[in-house]
Amino acid sequence: MAGRDEKAPIELFAPAAKEAAGPTVTTRFDDAVLRLARLIGRQMAREEFERRHGKRAAGTKKREKSSRKSV
Repeated sequence: MAGRDEKAPIELFAPAAKEAAGPTVTTRFDDAVLRLARLIGRQMAREEFERRHGKRAAGTKKREKSSRKSV
């Protein structure tokens, strides 16, 4: 493992097969990438909403302290 000030080496790998990936693999890969992009986009939107409106508006409700005292 490279130290903090050292550059990590990047290793290049040759393709596993000389054939192109089949349509099933390509479709599955595209679906996974789109799913990941949606999740990242939703998280970014959630964080931006919380930043602009505060956590209380985002659904995190604070409990109010009751005014009753235990006897």
